Amino acid sequence: MRRLIFDFILCLIILVISGCRQDNTPVPLKFKAYAHNPILTPGEPGSWDDLLVMNACILEHDDTIYLFYTGYAQNMIKAVGLAISTDGYHFTKYSGNPILEADQTGFDAYGVSQAEVFKEDSLWVLYYNAREIAGFGMGPSIGRATALSLYGPWTRSEEPVITSGKICEWDSEFLQVGSILKQNNGDYIMFYSAAYDFASQKNFLIGMATSKDGISWKKYNDPTTKEHPYVESDPVMMTGKSGEWDTDGITLGFVSKVKNGFEMFYAGFEMYYYGSVNADSKADKWESGSIGYATSVDGIHWEKYKKNPVYSVENDPYYFNMAKKEAIIHNPKILKKGSFYMLYYDYGLGVGKISVATAELK
Repeated sequence: MRRLIFDFILCLIILVISGCRQDNTPVPLKFKAYAHNPILTPGEPGSWDDLLVMNACILEHDDTIYLFYTGYAQNMIKAVGLAISTDGYHFTKYSGNPILEADQTGFDAYGVSQAEVFKEDSLWVLYYNAREIAGFGMGPSIGRATALSLYGPWTRSEEPVITSGKICEWDSEFLQVGSILKQNNGDYIMFYSAAYDFASQKNFLIGMATSKDGISWKKYNDPTTKEHPYVESDPVMMTGKSGEWDTDGITLGFVSKVKNGFEMFYAGFEMYYYGSVNADSKADKWESGSIGYATSVDGIHWEKYKKNPVYSVENDPYYFNMAKKEAIIHNPKILKKGSFYMLYYDYGLGVGKISVATAELK
């Protein structure tokens, strides 16, 4: 009898200890920077990407790894290029770059950037951010292009598939596509970043939209929020509390389906001030960016990992080559290879290079 009681108590203890795990996060989620970062840098002077390279989109097809990226020229015109690798570390830029660029007409006349690519039956589909007029930063529209080959040629839609919200809404200035997922029922989910003021580099939030065909999209809208800035739609993830690592803004990088719903890697930002009494001066503030992890059952309600951030700029030795005010990382993308996660990211507009870190999951 005593033996049975002991075994019962032991089982209870095991169950309690097992239940103490805060979530089903892969363990350990510790990324190590590649020793020879960065892996992709701007082109030669005079080339289409001679100023910056950013916004990696990474996928593997037929034993080849494809990295789509945004390239900036010295005149700040941006386009989408492609680089190829066999190991995920050493990339060769495609000689036919850029594979997608502005043509001076339509909603994407001035610039195309931030590609998100996936396979749809016999077609490759590419979603991208678009600017119709000259200006700095991200545009207010997302376009869609298709091709039979990853190298193109890409046929673009004549109209954007989704656009920013109206004035006073939380997503009124820009939309940046993060991930497109196809559900088992054939519907699509888009996760995106948006904000109403790009210049401030604050109040960036994460939203979600759904579609039956991948062309007509409906933003998530909580009917209980009836005041601006959430009249038309609502974000699905907010910034952290004051003083937390993601208190000033969050931007999306990567969402994928997992056993119990979805997982997300995203960038979080916190503003710091230095060297001046006038803390409102843009010249006297810098931004610290790190990468966090979150999970969700339904794609709407997200739980941030309690040990966030999972990767910070200080984890990358290349950090010591950058000026402190330029030391940020964002735009995380994940390539899953066996038991490894390969995390691709860039250092923002101040540095304009792409790097990689890896984590082994147990």
